[in-house]
Amino acid sequence: MRVIEQLVQHFWTRGALTRDEAAYLVQHGFVREDDLAGFLESPPETDREEFEDLRDDPRFDPADLHAEELEDELTGRKVGGGKKGEKKKKPAGHNLTPAAAHIAAHIAIREPYHALHELGCRLGPCRTWRDAGQRIAAATSIDLEMALVGLLISRPRALGELWFWFDLEPLFVWTEHVDNAGPVADGIGKLLRADTLNRVGRLDQLKKAAEIQALIVLLAARRQFLTLLPALYNRHFDKLGLWLIPPAGVALVSWPSLPWAFVIVYNARNGTVDEPPSGYLLSLDHVPWRVVQDALRTAFPIDPQAIRELLLHHIRERPDAMPDQSDLWRNMVFDRPLYCPYTWKV
Repeated sequence: MRVIEQLVQHFWTRGALTRDEAAYLVQHGFVREDDLAGFLESPPETDREEFEDLRDDPRFDPADLHAEELEDELTGRKVGGGKKGEKKKKPAGHNLTPAAAHIAAHIAIREPYHALHELGCRLGPCRTWRDAGQRIAAATSIDLEMALVGLLISRPRALGELWFWFDLEPLFVWTEHVDNAGPVADGIGKLLRADTLNRVGRLDQLKKAAEIQALIVLLAARRQFLTLLPALYNRHFDKLGLWLIPPAGVALVSWPSLPWAFVIVYNARNGTVDEPPSGYLLSLDHVPWRVVQDALRTAFPIDPQAIRELLLHHIRERPDAMPDQSDLWRNMVFDRPLYCPYTWKV
């Protein structure tokens, strides 16, 4: 697979491309439409297939299930072994419980960071992060920008916390893992990528789990937040040096891709191969490929045309499956070396 195909597929699977943007890349030969999962699919019809969520069954008692499993173990009876009268267990891929547990854990790690709640409270009263998410999703772009800028002026580190809240990569990884394969993972994957909910099959079944409902709120808030990134760059460029502050604790793991995304936009819009933009030279020698991918995915919607010109000049016909670090530095991915504004720290 060519490098550009891999990058476009990554953008598509992470929901960073609109269908029109993907169609443009297909039309100009950067990727084949068959390589973009779901690109040719029509909005799904209602699916009757049921998911299994034992917690929502009023007849379900966890103690009874544990006792039954213990009896099965002691007697050597195979669970779901096909005896007459026994209910055959559904495949693991139909069970909502593991997905719900993973989503709950994903959110629980982020709840100690209050930036999402703080942003929502600037728009109206909020008791919980879900209230805040709903406020953010319903806000106008002008009101949300004013609220975000006010928050960042009072507490610059909030930008990194918000970035951690809206980092969905662990959920994407879960849906793509072979052990989770099945309609639940497929449905959640489509939910993570969808620009509209009517493209998500079996949504009513997925919403049986309260964690899925919470995820839908988070996704709606995330879409609104991502639309503000161009505004931060275009209208508040001079303040970015004050706001690009790494968050504390586990949130730091998600952080590098955001400042790198702004750096990519800066280089795409300024300078040439012969005359670099003002700033200090950056090295990609020790930057993980995952960070480069995430940064490109974030930068692309901010200025698709400029990013294409910076990114695709040398790699459109590259045969490599993936560049190594030395290739990155020799501009096999980027058209030229990258420079960072003097007031930013990456």
